[in-house]
Amino acid sequence: MEKTKETIKEGPVEVEVGAAEADKLIMAKRRDEEKRLTEEDEEDNEPIDASAPNSAGRSTEKADKGNSRGINLLSGVSTQKRRIKQSRGTRENGLFFSRDRGDGLNKDHRDGENSLKKELSAVLATTTSLPRKPAWMPEEQYKKQLESIEVYTAPEQELKRIKVEDKKSLGRRSAVPSHPISKKEHDVIVRNFYNDQTYRSRRQKRTESKIYKLRSFNNCIKYILISKYATRGGNVLDLGCGKGGDLAKWGLTQISSYVGIDISDQSIKEAIHRYRKSRCQFHAIFATGDAFNTQVPEIVAPFKNEVNLQFDTVSMQFCLHYAFANEETARRMLENVSRSLKLGGMFIGTIPSSDFIRWKIKRLHSGSKKWGNSLYEVEFPEPPPRDGQFPSPFGNMYTYYLVDAVDHVPEYVVPFEKLRSLCEEYNLELRYKKNLFELFNKEIPKYFHLLPPPLVESLKRSDGTYGVSGEDRDACSFYLAFAFEKTS
Repeated sequence: MEKTKETIKEGPVEVEVGAAEADKLIMAKRRDEEKRLTEEDEEDNEPIDASAPNSAGRSTEKADKGNSRGINLLSGVSTQKRRIKQSRGTRENGLFFSRDRGDGLNKDHRDGENSLKKELSAVLATTTSLPRKPAWMPEEQYKKQLESIEVYTAPEQELKRIKVEDKKSLGRRSAVPSHPISKKEHDVIVRNFYNDQTYRSRRQKRTESKIYKLRSFNNCIKYILISKYATRGGNVLDLGCGKGGDLAKWGLTQISSYVGIDISDQSIKEAIHRYRKSRCQFHAIFATGDAFNTQVPEIVAPFKNEVNLQFDTVSMQFCLHYAFANEETARRMLENVSRSLKLGGMFIGTIPSSDFIRWKIKRLHSGSKKWGNSLYEVEFPEPPPRDGQFPSPFGNMYTYYLVDAVDHVPEYVVPFEKLRSLCEEYNLELRYKKNLFELFNKEIPKYFHLLPPPLVESLKRSDGTYGVSGEDRDACSFYLAFAFEKTS
């Protein structure tokens, strides 16, 4: 019997191949496309929380045993992907960006990457001075920060000849401020770090990172949380949107509009670049601003005629803890969230788990002020209270280090019950709270089919289960997920 022939297009050439060969070529193309979509979606963010004891009061041993197990899933689950047509209309204004869906406003659509480089070069060309060294910052760390800026501002042909000190060699050095820092100084530290991190992430190959699995787990958690609470056709406000790593997740839920705000101008530029490359169908606006101290309408004022300031969902992923520097900042942040939400709207996010922090503190040796492993480290300026109970719920600073991601950035403990009571004052009622292992174990069977195959594959363990273990498990035991509803 003569074999069936099929015509396959390879670039500009059409070739005739056998049916079996055609199937192989088609499947290979599909795998390449799925890998590309996953890479567009990933974000260089902090990893996750999970194995900490939860608020239900389980014993340490039971919590440890329950959270260490993986999830057995059927290997033949089919995954559907939405192919979204990319629009071309763009409008840009300084550190703000907006794009309508297919309105054709910009006929001269430039390549995103070249545009981003030109914009950054223009900003850097107008810079008259390098950032000043904070009083607490060691000379070694300040020198490293200046080197990273020099790398980015150098001509492209010179980049290969410039060597920056390897971050890993600095990983075990203490960088805790020697004195309390002001809110203004803290904002400068955070902004400078994430600007710097944007440069560094472009030079890093993700799959070779020691925290590749942690980042995958992180993305998996956000896929679940966003899918669980997003409103189809709704409006989204993403505070602390970073480099836009969650855009594909929001696109999967078929939202109609998106507003992304971040304190780091370089992260916003990267988010714009990522949005231009994506297939997201929703209308999007990006703006640089401090949503902890400035009202949202003021931040997005350049787009007041095209922004609906009543949102169905407000998201804060791995950034709310910066607001707990003091009560005033925490309240301004929650006021912004509450005013931005519609009645019945959801406030979702991920934060460091105060339960886990307290659990770790109680196990420290007398006089110790830090813990961690080869992947991460948490360090307080002074030995914390032995019982893990701080005198005030605000201003309890520690620095957080995560290899290839976070370099001793000052953060603040967020006592969850204090957060809950504050939210209630702003008409936000708790609907969901789980450490990330609990969330993963309970929700993954329902949302497994939504995950891109490469993401699923990166979480597969040698015993056939899915999740993280060993040092990865301890490092990702630092966060919990929450959801509050706007009630009045």
